[in-house]
Amino acid sequence: MTILVCEDNVMTLKAIEFSLKKAGYEVFKAGDGFQGIKILEKEKIDLVVTDINMPYTKGLELIRHINTQMESKIPVIVITGITNDETRAHAMELGARGYLTKPFDPKVMLDMVKCFIVKS
Repeated sequence: MTILVCEDNVMTLKAIEFSLKKAGYEVFKAGDGFQGIKILEKEKIDLVVTDINMPYTKGLELIRHINTQMESKIPVIVITGITNDETRAHAMELGARGYLTKPFDPKVMLDMVKCFIVKS
Protein backbone atom coordinates (compact mmCIF):
# COMPACT_ATOMS: atom_id res chain seq x y z
CA MET A 1 0.00 0.00 0.00
CA THR A 2 1.30 3.43 -0.93
CA ILE A 3 0.70 6.66 0.94
CA LEU A 4 1.47 10.19 -0.19
CA VAL A 5 2.39 12.61 2.60
CA CYS A 6 2.17 16.33 1.79
CA GLU A 7 3.76 18.38 4.56
CA ASP A 8 6.04 21.41 4.45
CA ASN A 9 7.44 21.02 7.97
CA VAL A 10 10.43 18.66 7.64
CA MET A 11 10.24 17.37 11.22
CA THR A 12 6.53 16.57 10.96
CA LEU A 13 7.07 14.98 7.55
CA LYS A 14 9.81 12.74 8.95
CA ALA A 15 7.66 11.75 11.95
CA ILE A 16 4.72 10.79 9.74
CA GLU A 17 6.99 8.95 7.31
CA PHE A 18 8.67 7.03 10.14
CA SER A 19 5.33 5.88 11.61
CA LEU A 20 3.95 4.83 8.23
CA LYS A 21 7.09 2.99 7.11
CA LYS A 22 7.33 1.21 10.47
CA ALA A 23 3.75 0.01 9.89
CA GLY A 24 4.78 -1.39 6.48
CA TYR A 25 3.53 1.29 4.08
CA GLU A 26 5.44 2.66 1.11
CA VAL A 27 5.66 6.45 1.46
CA PHE A 28 5.95 9.19 -1.16
CA LYS A 29 6.74 12.67 0.17
CA ALA A 30 5.85 16.15 -1.07
CA GLY A 31 6.65 19.51 0.50
CA ASP A 32 3.46 21.10 -0.83
CA GLY A 33 0.24 20.30 -2.67
CA PHE A 34 1.68 21.12 -6.10
CA GLN A 35 4.39 18.47 -5.67
CA GLY A 36 1.70 16.15 -4.34
CA ILE A 37 -0.41 16.54 -7.47
CA LYS A 38 2.64 15.76 -9.63
CA ILE A 39 3.22 12.54 -7.65
CA LEU A 40 -0.48 11.61 -7.91
CA GLU A 41 -0.24 11.95 -11.70
CA LYS A 42 2.66 9.46 -11.87
CA GLU A 43 2.16 6.97 -9.04
CA LYS A 44 -0.62 4.70 -7.82
CA ILE A 45 -1.43 6.15 -4.40
CA ASP A 46 -3.82 4.42 -1.98
CA LEU A 47 -4.18 7.24 0.56
CA VAL A 48 -3.06 10.86 1.07
CA VAL A 49 -2.04 12.50 4.34
CA THR A 50 -1.84 16.28 4.00
CA ASP A 51 -1.30 19.46 5.95
CA ILE A 52 -3.47 22.47 5.10
CA ASN A 53 -1.08 25.43 5.27
CA MET A 54 1.67 24.77 2.73
CA PRO A 55 3.37 26.90 0.08
CA TYR A 56 2.11 26.95 -3.52
CA THR A 57 -0.88 24.58 -3.52
CA LYS A 58 -2.61 24.38 -0.12
CA GLY A 59 -4.02 21.20 1.38
CA LEU A 60 -7.64 22.20 0.76
CA GLU A 61 -6.84 22.76 -2.92
CA LEU A 62 -5.20 19.32 -3.03
CA ILE A 63 -8.31 17.69 -1.52
CA ARG A 64 -10.51 19.49 -4.06
CA HIS A 65 -8.24 18.32 -6.90
CA ILE A 66 -8.33 14.70 -5.73
CA ASN A 67 -12.12 14.67 -5.50
CA THR A 68 -12.90 16.58 -8.71
CA GLN A 69 -10.03 15.93 -11.14
CA MET A 70 -9.03 12.33 -10.46
CA GLU A 71 -10.81 9.21 -11.66
CA SER A 72 -10.44 7.30 -8.42
CA LYS A 73 -11.39 8.93 -5.15
CA ILE A 74 -8.35 8.52 -2.93
CA PRO A 75 -9.04 8.81 0.81
CA VAL A 76 -7.46 11.87 2.44
CA ILE A 77 -6.47 12.44 6.06
CA VAL A 78 -5.69 16.01 7.14
CA ILE A 79 -3.06 16.59 9.84
CA THR A 80 -2.85 20.29 10.67
CA GLY A 81 -2.33 22.88 13.35
CA ILE A 82 -5.67 24.50 12.44
CA THR A 83 -8.17 23.67 15.15
CA ASN A 84 -11.25 25.70 14.19
CA ASP A 85 -14.48 23.92 13.32
CA GLU A 86 -15.01 25.89 10.10
CA THR A 87 -11.78 24.63 8.55
CA ARG A 88 -12.48 21.08 9.70
CA ALA A 89 -15.98 21.21 8.20
CA HIS A 90 -14.67 22.71 4.94
CA ALA A 91 -12.03 19.98 4.61
CA MET A 92 -14.66 17.30 5.16
CA GLU A 93 -17.03 18.94 2.66
CA LEU A 94 -14.24 18.87 0.06
CA GLY A 95 -13.77 15.15 0.66
CA ALA A 96 -11.32 14.60 3.52
CA ARG A 97 -12.20 11.48 5.49
CA GLY A 98 -10.17 12.22 8.61
CA TYR A 99 -8.92 15.32 10.42
CA LEU A 100 -6.25 15.34 13.12
CA THR A 101 -4.79 18.39 14.82
CA LYS A 102 -1.12 18.83 15.69
CA PRO A 103 0.35 17.61 17.87
CA PHE A 104 -1.19 14.28 16.90
CA ASP A 105 -0.94 10.72 18.22
CA PRO A 106 0.76 8.50 15.58
CA LYS A 107 -1.33 5.53 16.75
CA VAL A 108 -4.56 7.42 16.01
CA MET A 109 -3.19 8.34 12.58
CA LEU A 110 -2.29 4.71 11.85
CA ASP A 111 -5.74 3.54 12.98
CA MET A 112 -7.32 6.02 10.54
CA VAL A 113 -4.99 4.92 7.74
CA LYS A 114 -5.88 1.25 8.28
CA CYS A 115 -9.59 2.04 8.41
CA PHE A 116 -9.66 4.16 5.26
CA ILE A 117 -7.42 1.90 3.19
CA VAL A 118 -9.63 -1.10 3.99
CA LYS A 119 -12.78 0.86 3.03
CA SER A 120 -11.41 2.26 -0.23
